[in-house]
Amino acid sequence: MKKSHIFTHKKILSILLAAALLLSPAAPCGGALSVGAKEEVKKTVELVVAKPVITEISNEYKGLLVSWKQADNALGYYVFRRQKSSAPWELQADLPGDTLSYLDKDAMKEGGIYTYMIKGYNGEILSEESAPKTATRFPVSKVGINIKYAQKSARNMQKMINDFRTGKDTWLWNETNTKQVYTYDLNKLAYDYKLEKIAMLRAAEIALKFNHERPNGRMCFSALDESDYNYTYAGENIAYGYKTAKAAFEAFQEVNEKYAGQGHRRNMLNPNYNVCAIGHAKVKGVHYWVQLFANTTDDSDYTKTVSTTKKVNMYISTDDLSSYKKTLKSLGAKISDYAPQKTSFVAIAGFKGKAVMAYNKAIGATGYEIYRSDKKKSGFKKVGTITSQLKLEYTDRKVSRKKKYYYYIVPYRVAHDERIYGKKSETKEVKTK
Repeated sequence: MKKSHIFTHKKILSILLAAALLLSPAAPCGGALSVGAKEEVKKTVELVVAKPVITEISNEYKGLLVSWKQADNALGYYVFRRQKSSAPWELQADLPGDTLSYLDKDAMKEGGIYTYMIKGYNGEILSEESAPKTATRFPVSKVGINIKYAQKSARNMQKMINDFRTGKDTWLWNETNTKQVYTYDLNKLAYDYKLEKIAMLRAAEIALKFNHERPNGRMCFSALDESDYNYTYAGENIAYGYKTAKAAFEAFQEVNEKYAGQGHRRNMLNPNYNVCAIGHAKVKGVHYWVQLFANTTDDSDYTKTVSTTKKVNMYISTDDLSSYKKTLKSLGAKISDYAPQKTSFVAIAGFKGKAVMAYNKAIGATGYEIYRSDKKKSGFKKVGTITSQLKLEYTDRKVSRKKKYYYYIVPYRVAHDERIYGKKSETKEVKTK
């Protein structure tokens, strides 16, 4: 019995071991399910949406442009805004993950201070709040100027630049002005026709503001970015007053300058560039020249030379236009400011001795003017002004009882101490009691 019992135990043990061995191939499946579940949980835990970083807030013609860096794992972004540090954040936009900027067309109050914060998201997973960034709104005006271009003479400068780069005078002063350092084996620069369009714009802009900072307050290379120009290096030379390409080129050579005065020369002899383009504009008898250099891998299709007068639209970002007025007047420039969008009535009702109305917020408006008439199509006079962009109702108490009136609303914003009006709303009828 004991043997049998022992044998039985051994057999049972053998059977159990055999069962275990037979089951062992299935064990990885069971283990995989378990591990898989753990991995799934692990992935959920490890999926972190990186905190966005706001890189810039710029004043644009149609509002404030908020830009940020791509956040890892973000499939979308929430854009929040507030105007007081004590106020709660208000959601302004829900944007897809490939969008890295937001134009806030409602941030139009001159001198208004706006603070923004971004959150990235992936499904229900939210990132931490970005560091808030604040900007002050300055009006940006659009200016139209007639520019006479002379691109045939401008393109002649390419040969001068290439002869210079491949010639024997490719020297530059060192920083201590003790030695002339030569650069050798410089490549010839191809002419880039897409870059030329940007150079032409810059030639017009320097007629308004002779500076590497553009009239819109941004640096010159932002013109390349706005045109989606693909580059790794870029440089700009500007000049005015030289009537010919040869005279302008020789000025850019800066043969008689020391190191501090050879910035234009260094640009022309920079080994990092592989293309160039030149803009030549004539405004009120004055010649303006722009050399642009870049390193790009994009192809450029040939375009015909422009030697005609064209209207060029530019943008000025300033809280004071007075510094530009003399120049703008001499250039015969036309100035315009972006108008707020149209509003519409939500409701209007007549009561005893008053008419009460509510209306929708007009994007970009900082105030509203209320007009009234007792005729449907004529005789309207302003009866009220709302100076707050947040107040969206008005009560007219200067009305007679049991009389029919007609109203419309005109949104406005203030720029350069002047009101810029949007289109009027529809006309609404109301009868008092």
